[in-house]
Amino acid sequence: MRLARTSVLFLLIGGAIGAPLLSLSTHTATPIERAPTESSSQHLLQMIESNGARQTAETLSHDHKWSEVRQAVTSGQPDAARVVPELMPLADPGTARSLQQAMRSTLPHHPATVLAETTEDKGMALSTDTICKPVGMNAVWRAQVKRAVADVHDLRLAVRAKHCLDALGTIPRAT
Repeated sequence: MRLARTSVLFLLIGGAIGAPLLSLSTHTATPIERAPTESSSQHLLQMIESNGARQTAETLSHDHKWSEVRQAVTSGQPDAARVVPELMPLADPGTARSLQQAMRSTLPHHPATVLAETTEDKGMALSTDTICKPVGMNAVWRAQVKRAVADVHDLRLAVRAKHCLDALGTIPRAT
């Protein structure tokens, strides 16, 4: 019994002294280099080009990586304008809705990128009308989108910007 008490006492003292001594180590931890993340829209484009859109969509579904596409959309990566139209028609309905919502929430911050991802085909999941309709969005979002889309001056996006403003219920006056 006495031997057990003595052993426990030495273990406690050793732990109390050893822990602070370990923290005094002069060796600093070096950060681990991260490999390039697969979330970049460029990587997704490479996957589409080498494997095809259907295989890429199946891989994203199997590996639960659709968040990578949403991240490319919300970060405003310009290549997302080519990724989303290729992959969205192949996504399941829930994923398609989450991509639509990501596009809608990104619209005030990256309007040119989001408009480039849309299509003029009404009724499609990626239509300009669908993405720009204010249904379910608050008044602040609507005001921000109006300002942001009105400030898009890319001639290639002029028709989509006009349709977006129409869907919001306003067209800017010529000055």
